[in-house]
Amino acid sequence: MDQRSFQKLLRRTVLLPVALLLLLAATLVAEILLLNASIRWVDHTDQVIANARQLIRSMIDMESGLRGYFLTGDRFFLDSYIAAKSEVPAQLALLEQLTSDNPDQTQRIGEIRNLDLRWIRYADNLLLRPNPRTLSSQDYAAGDELMNRIRAKEREILDAEDRLHRVRYRRAAVLGNIVIGTAVGLSLLTAVLLFTLTRRELFELSSAYDKHLKAEAEKTQQLQESRESYRITLTSLGDAVVATDAAGNVSFLNPVAEQLTGWDYQAARGRPLHEVLRIIDERTRTELEDAVALVRRSQPVVNVSSHVALISRSGQEYPLELTGSPILNDRNLLVGVVVVFRDITQRRQTEQTLRSSERLALAGRLSATIAHEIRNPLDTVSNLIYLLRHEEDPSNASSQYLELASDELARIAQITGQLLTFHREAQVPVQVNLADVLQSVLVLFAPQIRKAHIDVEQRFEAAPLVRGFPGELRQVFSNLVGNALDAMPNGGKLILHLRESSLASDPARRGARITILDTGVGIPAGVRKNLFAPFFTTKGEKGTGLGLWVSRGLIEKHEGTIHLASRMRAGKNGTAFSVFLPFEQELGLLNVPGVPPAA
Repeated sequence: MDQRSFQKLLRRTVLLPVALLLLLAATLVAEILLLNASIRWVDHTDQVIANARQLIRSMIDMESGLRGYFLTGDRFFLDSYIAAKSEVPAQLALLEQLTSDNPDQTQRIGEIRNLDLRWIRYADNLLLRPNPRTLSSQDYAAGDELMNRIRAKEREILDAEDRLHRVRYRRAAVLGNIVIGTAVGLSLLTAVLLFTLTRRELFELSSAYDKHLKAEAEKTQQLQESRESYRITLTSLGDAVVATDAAGNVSFLNPVAEQLTGWDYQAARGRPLHEVLRIIDERTRTELEDAVALVRRSQPVVNVSSHVALISRSGQEYPLELTGSPILNDRNLLVGVVVVFRDITQRRQTEQTLRSSERLALAGRLSATIAHEIRNPLDTVSNLIYLLRHEEDPSNASSQYLELASDELARIAQITGQLLTFHREAQVPVQVNLADVLQSVLVLFAPQIRKAHIDVEQRFEAAPLVRGFPGELRQVFSNLVGNALDAMPNGGKLILHLRESSLASDPARRGARITILDTGVGIPAGVRKNLFAPFFTTKGEKGTGLGLWVSRGLIEKHEGTIHLASRMRAGKNGTAFSVFLPFEQELGLLNVPGVPPAA
């Protein structure tokens, strides 16, 4: 039997019983809905009867309270009269709402309302008399006559509802028997039809299933051959691969995994994964949770790529990128875990080299400007020395020339000192004054700022201290200020805003926020999405494409954030970079040992 015929037979075998069952279900649902509607009407009648009886009790309470007061003169009896009097209108309104489908009952309730109003007027007139014991028999008779008429109407309502209740209850009982009979009858009919109509299809399906089993046996043989091919492929991979069984014990290692872990396959087989694959956090030096437990808790895939290191059997340490995936059987049950990881030592060395290259490039760009800036005061000092040598009366002019020369030399010392500070790096994190860092950056860029006729506005609301590396933070702000100046070649305004703030996603976390805003040309929307990507630049040969990528990495190393906003409107161009640095680091990224430079 070909696949199309098998599928047709299977559909016929399945759809016919389903169609019969759907017909049975639809019939039963329709009858059950009718039964539920009938039961709801019975409940509705019960509710009307209950509310009518409650109305009768309230009327009796009104009459009893009034009669007790006039017989005893004690106003205590009036409390029940007053309470019942306030409840009767609401009870009448509820009864009228419940019987809105029955005009006769609605008419009776209206008559009761009119009689009740007349009786209440009668009672209120009696209460106005100064002496309650002076009532005559005619007074009592008038009240009794009204109350008797009210009771008669209430009895009519109850009798009518009792009749309705009996009729609706009988109807519900009949429908219930019909539902039961229909269910039994249709079930038997469906069973007979299923046996008659599907017997031949089931026989054909059984034959087709036997053929399918034979085909599956052949596929199993092919699967074993394919599994062997996969094993050879995994053995040849450049990444390390470790597989486990459902209990988390090692069942496979490829040669790369053997090399990194220090375990050979025979020694590692059957051991718990955490013994063979010892993973630690580079920051805290604590051993991480077993990869099998991570995959079980957060299927389908676990990616770990930040500050994770492998401790091999010999004690050697390798920084890793690691991915764990579940191995599921055909019933979607976990039968094992496969862990793929790679040594990223070379990548880290490359990234460190790129960062160093960007720093050197930035220093090179500053050096030409600073060299030109140093030459101007040196010329001034040379001229002053020449004047001192040829001055005939050195008394006053000499001291003035010496003072000018001293100022120019101090200016040279400040510029060269800032350039040296740019390269000086602390070995451990220290408390950094961000105001001083920003001032030093402005000193480095002072020649370019003056040349481009850029106005600088410093808004230092506070001088908070943050823990970090001064040289790295100085590199970040030098990149941001340098980009801002490049965006304003024909002048503009540069604003540096320093203040205490909190993290937008966690207001309880306090820190310092530095905003660098320029009135330059702005950044197009298509450029913004790639701005922090490595080697992406809009400056042509002048740029390396590493500045913002390195800056974001340094900010994240300090557990901070960096965001940008830019607009390009006529007369309202500009870009703002906002950097947040927390006062206290939580992840300990600053304490991670540095990666040794590449050879």
